[in-house]
Amino acid sequence: MRQLIRFSSAPHQTRWFDSLLTPVITLSNLMMAAWLYPVWGTTRTRWGSDKAELIRLFRERTRPIICLAWHASELLAVCAFRRFPRDVMPMVIGHDGFSSLAVQQTAANYGYPLWVYRRRSPVTAKTQIIELLKSERPVVGLYPDAGGPDGQIRPGMLETARAAGALLVPMAWHARPVLVVGWRRRFYLPLPYSRITFYYGRPLDGATATADECRQALDNLQQHAREAG
Repeated sequence: MRQLIRFSSAPHQTRWFDSLLTPVITLSNLMMAAWLYPVWGTTRTRWGSDKAELIRLFRERTRPIICLAWHASELLAVCAFRRFPRDVMPMVIGHDGFSSLAVQQTAANYGYPLWVYRRRSPVTAKTQIIELLKSERPVVGLYPDAGGPDGQIRPGMLETARAAGALLVPMAWHARPVLVVGWRRRFYLPLPYSRITFYYGRPLDGATATADECRQALDNLQQHAREAG
């Protein structure tokens, strides 16, 4: 069985109080798992795009693949991959800060492989991720507006894709029922017995793709998902 949570081998610094956070991190993961369990167990996914073709693309890849989606749909994505083959389940990229560690074990328990970069390291996070992509050619999931969600493509994501020669696969989901949290910056939370429809678009070459092309691909796919739903 492959190890689901792995940490970057980059040198890093630890703080004296890091070990004291372990009980809090454990409790946070337990609370997250308790909330997500009834959703995970009752959600059903319908494919609006060709599932078999996506699986083939992942399995026959010769370069790293980055699955792109807007950050607002993060929890929809968690449930949408519920019955996806485990050998090509997209890898989640996290960091070793509290906000990420607080949910990592929950994601691993549901079958998602995680790779964790070091924040307090002389090696930048972008360099650590690029080295991972170039050495292992994995399928990873990234939210280009992480830190928002604001629908803006972060330059670092494009720089990472170019440096690693990655293929970019835009994705979107439509769920019903769904809870919308926030006003200007919205998050979509699936509810028990949600029905999620999964869409993905034409892959983009990360070596040449621009921010406008990525944004347009994601917006068009999201609009299609809403209209179809």
